[in-house]
Amino acid sequence: MKKVNYIGLLLVTLLFASCDLDKYPYSEVAADEYVKNASSVNNLVLGCYNSLHDVMYYEWAMTELRSDNGRMYATGSSASTTKLVEQLDQGTIVAEHQWVEEYWNSCYATIARVNNVISYLDVVTDETLRNQYEGEVLFLRSLEYFNLVRLWGPVFIVTSKVPSEVARDMQRSTVDEVYALIEGDLENIVNNELLPGKMADGDLGRADLNSAKALLAKVYATHYQAGDEKYARAARLCKEVLESESVGNPQSGSDLVAYDKVFDIGNEMNKEIIFAVRYLSGNAGIGSPFGNMFAPVNNGANVIIGTSSGYNTPSDNIITAYTMRGATDKRLDVNIAQKYFNSTTQEWVTTGNCRYCKKYTNPVSTQYDGESDWPIIRVGDIALLYAELTNEISGPSADNLKYLNMICERAGVSTYTLADLSNRYDFREAVRNERRLELAFENQRWFDMLRWGTAAQTVNNYFKSETFYSEYTYVVNDIADWQTFLPIPVSVININPDIAQNTGY
Repeated sequence: MKKVNYIGLLLVTLLFASCDLDKYPYSEVAADEYVKNASSVNNLVLGCYNSLHDVMYYEWAMTELRSDNGRMYATGSSASTTKLVEQLDQGTIVAEHQWVEEYWNSCYATIARVNNVISYLDVVTDETLRNQYEGEVLFLRSLEYFNLVRLWGPVFIVTSKVPSEVARDMQRSTVDEVYALIEGDLENIVNNELLPGKMADGDLGRADLNSAKALLAKVYATHYQAGDEKYARAARLCKEVLESESVGNPQSGSDLVAYDKVFDIGNEMNKEIIFAVRYLSGNAGIGSPFGNMFAPVNNGANVIIGTSSGYNTPSDNIITAYTMRGATDKRLDVNIAQKYFNSTTQEWVTTGNCRYCKKYTNPVSTQYDGESDWPIIRVGDIALLYAELTNEISGPSADNLKYLNMICERAGVSTYTLADLSNRYDFREAVRNERRLELAFENQRWFDMLRWGTAAQTVNNYFKSETFYSEYTYVVNDIADWQTFLPIPVSVININPDIAQNTGY
């Protein structure tokens, strides 16, 4: 097979090998002679989903680690990875940060794959199938741009292959321009029903119409304010998703999938899951690495086989938040382990480095080869978003209280009455707290705080209250609003020095 030059959005020319399907299930780029029919385009679409694994490898560090949910695992180490974690954890990120660059590269690599698929859609003669493939990849591109614009602000818009001489001179598009692209693509999917209402069982995990509606609702909720028509449409889209047959049209907590079963590797793609990044164990190269990444270091294979990194350590703050909600909250033990059993000593390890994010830590036969899918959008998210949006639009009601309470009922915590939450403020605070507890370690907390405009204040209060930080031999400083954005990677600036760097970097 020949090699194909392809312009990635790092503003440099990337050289990809094409079509070595024995080594790689789906190639990033395909030679023209390979893409001749719907089957070959389908392989490229699957390659777009596959590339999400590289994105997710770092996304927790760009989101949960920077929030009040997760923190760094150790102090006093001079290891380079410890310094990378430390910077993200404390908001002291530099433009040369390796993980920030890797995440940026991974997002744009996915976008590049999507643009490649779009360039070949004409070979698909079946209109329904062509619409589906277009809808799937537009959904994935929208997801990546949504993350990019929230984390960086203005970013580069590329919707097709770009010659290297053009790429080197590109400038960042405005936030509004990026949102216009995202909204236009998702509105195209939803308004023209490019995707099926539900994928066939053999295609579960691929984006469907509910995925697009839910993502569009989240985009509108982030970009617009109460009083805007698109903010109101976000609420309507949430309701359409919640009332759809594929999620079961839940009316109470008993209609929802039990919280522990939502993430059970024996119950994957259940009706709670609207969209997830899928992983498969079995040494096929598509297993989840997060069990080993999040398990406590030096656990002696008592938590998981192989190397463990202790990343994304749950904070005291999030544990306290669960405790304050009530001892009956089922979500705490699903999301967080505060001890583990040492089979050699026959004792529970309850001190030192024993706490870890449990949600994705399941037994493995080979390290970094777990089975756990990572939920991107699920029913609990959309139910709480609907409650939030409708409260901001018209205040507390029996309707939005129903969706807030069904999440509480499933969690096993006390529900609310309208007398308890009689005004917008009280209802807002209840929903925000429930979103944190419900969606912990799903990379939602940081984005929620950005949407609410509370990120810097929340993190600074957290720094002051978290015992871990008081143990440092140096001061952990407050972060400013500019530090809620990530720096444009220095490698991108080096290609084009005229590119504007984010403030403060």
